[in-house]
Amino acid sequence: MHSVTTISGQSRASGILRPAFTLVELLVVIAIIGTLVGLLLPAVQAARESARQATCLNKLSQLSKGCLNYESGRGMLPPAFTDAGFAAPTDAYIGNTGPTGLPYAMTAPWTVRILPFCEDQSRYDKFNQTAGSFGGAYVSYPTANRTLAYTPNSAYQCPSHKNSLPTTPNSDYFGVSGGGQWTASLPAGRKPSNGYPWATNTFGTFYIFGNGAIVVNGTVRVKDLLDGTSKQFMLAETRYQFTLESEQAWAAATSGSFYVDRVSRPSWAGASRTNTFTGPHSTTGAAVNGINSSDFVDTFAAPASGCGTTTCSVELMRTFGSYHPGGCNVAFADGSVQFVSQMIDINLYRQLGSRADGTPGGYNP
Repeated sequence: MHSVTTISGQSRASGILRPAFTLVELLVVIAIIGTLVGLLLPAVQAARESARQATCLNKLSQLSKGCLNYESGRGMLPPAFTDAGFAAPTDAYIGNTGPTGLPYAMTAPWTVRILPFCEDQSRYDKFNQTAGSFGGAYVSYPTANRTLAYTPNSAYQCPSHKNSLPTTPNSDYFGVSGGGQWTASLPAGRKPSNGYPWATNTFGTFYIFGNGAIVVNGTVRVKDLLDGTSKQFMLAETRYQFTLESEQAWAAATSGSFYVDRVSRPSWAGASRTNTFTGPHSTTGAAVNGINSSDFVDTFAAPASGCGTTTCSVELMRTFGSYHPGGCNVAFADGSVQFVSQMIDINLYRQLGSRADGTPGGYNP
């Protein structure tokens, strides 16, 4: 048996010299690896976001199917919620001095109503539909439903939204209540069904559209979507929501103190929010301001300058958006879901929110 002895890095058996790497060579290799990682990381992040966006789109698709299945079973699309305090909002202008929505009269929002049509009958059955209003602050939410309403429901959360956590009972998907130009007052002889918003002054002056697919006290049927189901927004993504932490921080920043009834707390199962700052509706919005056009940021700190010290309801109720680059997912009333660019023509965008404005064209990405 032959033995091989290595002296000074040289193998006598092979006669090959194996010198070590120099420091310069090591630094070059490290630099090359760093460059490759720098090139690959954006691609990896883009791939992950693409997967999150696909998951988000699929969730919105399931919710839209739930709405259409609801229409097939109940003869109408799910209303945003019902409230006897609102007098026929799709037909009559209420105005700042007219009847207002009563937070103790609001029935379950569309997000709860469609649960049996989204293969979630067991969750629906746990809600007591007659225990009290589904609107209002956390402290006034019916005790019988409070735990369930403030238990997160992942079906309503987009994975790209950094605050849609397993501990956060929010919703990233809104019903589209309409669309059009925001007006300070209703022109003479016009009404909300003509494409104008109606108003309530329960918690300030909020102009709420009722010319879309998912509306308050709505009895909208698919055949009422006169522009065509492929030309009608039904559900859309939103990132203009609060966290409990941001509401608390904001209340302290604007009033100098915080108390629990100051905020309403976000819930995927809430019809409205009674807080002065956040506005009445928490599960619907309208196509008014462009997608991702607000600088509102739903952080764990006080909201950004997009709201300032005035009502933030305008961000929730008339601006859709997402954390996907360049736009957001939108479900149309024909059951399709498309990624709509934030560069969409603003007039077309508003028309797609309205169910009967006579728009001949649809959205072609």
